[in-house]
Amino acid sequence: MGIAQKRESIREETLKRRENLSPAERTTRSKLIVGHVIEWIQQSEKNGEECYFDAVMVYLSMKSEVETQELIETLFNQERHIIAPVVDTKSSQLIPRCVQNLKKDLIRHRFGMLEPNTNCPIFPPDKLQLIFVPGIAFDSNGYRLGYGKGFYDRFLPSCPNAVTIGIAFEMQIVEDTFPQPWDVPVQHIFTEKGMV
Repeated sequence: MGIAQKRESIREETLKRRENLSPAERTTRSKLIVGHVIEWIQQSEKNGEECYFDAVMVYLSMKSEVETQELIETLFNQERHIIAPVVDTKSSQLIPRCVQNLKKDLIRHRFGMLEPNTNCPIFPPDKLQLIFVPGIAFDSNGYRLGYGKGFYDRFLPSCPNAVTIGIAFEMQIVEDTFPQPWDVPVQHIFTEKGMV
């Protein structure tokens, strides 16, 4: 089996496992993950002399992904800048836009997820300080398998000042994602058990 087939097989198997979680179980595990992340942010900010994550990019979860709504609301209530990605399928790029109103600023993309509307200002990628990266599978080196379109692998190199975090259910951690030269690893991964 070639690398591409291995990657596709891991993607399919992991997605199936994730989709087999009941909605209630997904919510319970998501809350645990969010708790670990918030605790880590608070610890990092307390220990780092000049560490404050003011500009945070969070994906808006869809389908069986780790639910990010509580994370977004918590960070928003801490008066941080919340940035969410817009998927531009024409240019195959992610466009970071600043969300100023969680109720009014979000619209549904044709892929099914929510995203900021065009009235939300574009945020400079090099000013992002913390980015939450979705994925289907992650390995212990921080490499991930997404949906195969490469949006984040193209976007992350434009964010040199950001700490990157993958959030996933424990079942999404695999031994090897068979990373390719263009794959960009995340710096930390959190599951319901804590930091990987």
